[in-house]
Amino acid sequence: MNLKEIKLAPFIKLIFIIAIIAYVVLNTDIMGFVSKGISPVLTAFIIAYILDYVVRFFELKMKVPRSLSILISILLFLLILTTIGLFIVPRVVGAVSSLIKAIGNFEFDINALSQLDFDNFYLNEIQQAIVDTVTPLIQKLTNATGTAVLIVVNEVQKITSGLISLVISFAISIYMLGEKRDLLARIKRTLFAYLSDQTANQVLYASRMANKIFKAFFLGKLLDSTIIGVLAYLVFTIFNFEYALLIALIIGLTNMIPYFGPFIGAVPAAVITLIANPSSPIDVVWILICILAIQQLDSLVIGPFILGDSVGVSAFWIIVAVTVGGATFGIVGMFMGVPVLVLLKTLIEEDVEKRLAFQGYEGFQSNDIKNKKSRK
Repeated sequence: MNLKEIKLAPFIKLIFIIAIIAYVVLNTDIMGFVSKGISPVLTAFIIAYILDYVVRFFELKMKVPRSLSILISILLFLLILTTIGLFIVPRVVGAVSSLIKAIGNFEFDINALSQLDFDNFYLNEIQQAIVDTVTPLIQKLTNATGTAVLIVVNEVQKITSGLISLVISFAISIYMLGEKRDLLARIKRTLFAYLSDQTANQVLYASRMANKIFKAFFLGKLLDSTIIGVLAYLVFTIFNFEYALLIALIIGLTNMIPYFGPFIGAVPAAVITLIANPSSPIDVVWILICILAIQQLDSLVIGPFILGDSVGVSAFWIIVAVTVGGATFGIVGMFMGVPVLVLLKTLIEEDVEKRLAFQGYEGFQSNDIKNKKSRK
């Protein structure tokens, strides 16, 4: 046998089929029909998945009985939701309402910029390009007030149904946590009943790997983004930027997206700052400098300390995952792209290594492969 006989076709076919099914479901009416039925269950699974980490902490580290660990975790979750609902949501809603009014009254003297003479051909060309780009954007922004109000009204109308769905999902998540062992046992029984032992063990192994990668990535990014959001709010408050809480919230949320998140969050931050104080465009420069400094602190200190090597892939693969995931599935794809890529990459590389070793090519080309996990 030689390298040409190594077959990765089953993996490629499986990935292709899953991608096609996901694309069809997300981009057709099927998604709307399916989401109504499974959305509360999926939300409940996400809540239970996150809370299970807290439950396991109290159960394994603090030696608290599981039932009591679940109760403590639920109370902490409700405390966080209550804090957000009482202190953060009203301020964010007020900031958004104020921002919508500011958009309606927004005036930016683009003529002053166009009349500046830098006495340099290249600078004047850059100046004209900026004027040509900004002018239509300002016109669209000014005319967007009515649309923004309609969007806010429509979203407010969805709050009641959303709260009911969240309560149902929360109740389901409690049962999921309480019956975790029973659910896992039933899943394993079903796998071994309908699949061969080898296939069932492979599915369980892939599931454990997926759980390890997703939990390390999402919980790490969630904690990292929360710290960045709080830090951004403190910095913006110190420098007395308007809409500090709203901008910090945007920075924290977009920070969940690897690599592209800081750039995505900086754009609305700059626009909001300009709308808040159009007579002082230098504020835009200062807030961008603050965001750059915070993101550098995150990438050099906070991120590596919290995430460590949980990603385990190079920047090239992360950029590919975010780009392809975002282009295919939007924001959800940008969030899910990296952990999915890490999972597939890990499983395929392990299979390739086993096949190479079986055929006498153990360690083949290993020196040319970057292994980020081995770096300290």
